[in-house]
Amino acid sequence: MFDFTGKRSDNFIVGLRNTNPPSPGENLTLWDYTLCGQYPGVVPRNETATLYCQQHLQPFRYVILQFPRKSSMNFREVEIYTFGL
Repeated sequence: MFDFTGKRSDNFIVGLRNTNPPSPGENLTLWDYTLCGQYPGVVPRNETATLYCQQHLQPFRYVILQFPRKSSMNFREVEIYTFGL
């Protein structure tokens, strides 16, 4: 489960992977990870958006937050919870 509290983070994607994340400045290819989920639309200003991953996924080491190019990545806090470990 992912909770996003912030000003605006529209249509963001949450991905998971076990291989090393890209180095700073290196681009990540879209879908070069396992999809957890995508938030469908605009996160209301100063509201919390919650996104749940699919059930029965294998454990992953890295979480990837990807935002559309025209959207801004703007949040105050990201909380990540795991269940059943």
